[in-house]
This record gives sequence, C-alpha cells and structure tokens, in this order.
Amino acid sequence: MEHKTLRAQTILYHNEISGLEKSLASLYKAVEVSARKGGAIDFIDVYFGDASAEPILTDEQIADFNRRFGKWLKVTYTFFGFNSGTSKGQNIMFKDCETDYFMAYNPDVIVCPNYFIEMLKPYERLEKVGLVEAKQSPLEHPKEFDAKSGIEPWGAMACVIIPTKVYRELGGLDEENFFLYCDDVDFTWRVRLAGYKVVYQSRAFVYHSKHVDNDGHVVPTNAELYYSAEAFLFMCHKWSNPELLKKLIAIYTNGTSHQKKALAEYYRRKENNLLPKPLDSQHKITSFYGFGYSKNRY
Repeated sequence: MEHKTLRAQTILYHNEISGLEKSLASLYKAVEVSARKGGAIDFIDVYFGDASAEPILTDEQIADFNRRFGKWLKVTYTFFGFNSGTSKGQNIMFKDCETDYFMAYNPDVIVCPNYFIEMLKPYERLEKVGLVEAKQSPLEHPKEFDAKSGIEPWGAMACVIIPTKVYRELGGLDEENFFLYCDDVDFTWRVRLAGYKVVYQSRAFVYHSKHVDNDGHVVPTNAELYYSAEAFLFMCHKWSNPELLKKLIAIYTNGTSHQKKALAEYYRRKENNLLPKPLDSQHKITSFYGFGYSKNRY
C-alpha cells in the first residue's frame, strides 16, 4: 500500500498525565500494527496543544515520551498560555501541517490496534471523502448512517482523520463561533457543502472516556453547559433555521443561568453584526430533527 504521512493533534486542558500515556501507547500500537501489516501509515507526528492555565508537561516528560514511543511516533508539545478552546487550538497547530492526513482527536481517546488500517479504507474505496469518523465506546451520538458505505450526515470529531488539503480548503474549524461545542457538526456540514463525503467507520473502534451518573447520563461541567447552549444558538443562525432559533430564544429567556448568559452573548453579537453569514438556506445539506442534527439510529 502506498505510504502516507499523518499528523495527529489534540488539545490539552488540565489532563492527567496517565491518561495521555495510555492514549499515546494505543497510537504507538496502532502505528506498529499498520507498519507490520503493510498499511499506509508507518510513523506519525503527535502534536499536543496545551490550553491549561499552567503547563501540564515538562521538557523532561516530552523527552521521556519520545524515548518510549519514538520508534513509531514523535511527540511535540506547545503551551499556548491561554484557554484556546478546541477549534482555535486545532487551527493554531494546523498552520504548518504538510502531511497527507490530519487526525484530530480528544486526548483521552484510546484507539484499537487496527485503527489506522481501517480508518484509511474509506479513502481507498470511495471518491471525494472529506472526513472519516471512528466508532466510539462506551457512548456516542446515535445518528443515522448508511450501513454499507458508512456515509453519514455529520461526524463527531472526537477521533477523525481528514485529508490535510480538505481541512485547509475549508479554513479549518470555525473558531469565531464555536469554542467547544458544535464545531464538529459545523465543520462536517461544510465538508459536505464543499462536495465531500463524511464517513462513519465502524471497524475503527476507539474508547472515549465519559463521566456518567448512576443512570448512565453524561455529567457536564459548567463550561460545557454554557458553551453548548451558546453553540446551539449560533448553529441555528449559521445554518439558516430561524424557526428553531426562535424556539431556543423563548426557552433560554426563562431558562438556566447558562442559557441566559448564552442568549445575552447572542444578542451582543447580533447588535454588533458579529454573527456568521447564514449558509445552506435551501437545507440541501443540513438537517435538524427536534433539537438534534439527525434521526436517531438506536
């Protein structure tokens, strides 16, 4: 199989070092399996962008990672000095990317041994693939996808591989409007708007750690509650759904403190002409189902 280059990027925010080690070890194993089985990937560059208040890694720790995992990957660490959020952090690090593929992933993701082999298969069998998403466990978005091709309406970007030229063509993630949430839905809708396919690869399995309560529901932080509320408002505006936006405004007006704060930010941007230009007014790409972005598959 033709050799391909790949850069993997993740944004750190007060992460535990042990979790980063486990994730790196899984990437190491996946590259090793790919190389030994004649896969397209036989080495990767791993870029850590740290948005924490203080650096969570030292030069010695990075050197140790490279000693332990250096056969199959190289770790580079950048401390931003400010909380960039996911979108801005990924875009900052991507600027000098020259590899064939770009992998965006959460730092707590653990990939399966055949991850790279399976993730590149859609690029071999389908035309104009713009993003491939891995299957997540124990929880993932229950969106629809075509069982045969894997083609889906949008992709969650907890662990994806994108052709570098596509990410650059689309200008990366929308850092102006999506600090933490909905950046992936927005990006993958823009991928489709540009004529590319978004593909769910169920044979590329990753574990994505989640904090859940006794009923199995994800427990969000205050930041997650606020930024998810804010992002939903901007999604409705950017992707031309004024009816749903009106419903959200009505809910947020008498909603939680996070929702009221998000609504105030929406109004501030509206008054100052800072909202994004609406896209896909005919809804050829977008799909809103209730308060979600696709029909539930299960």
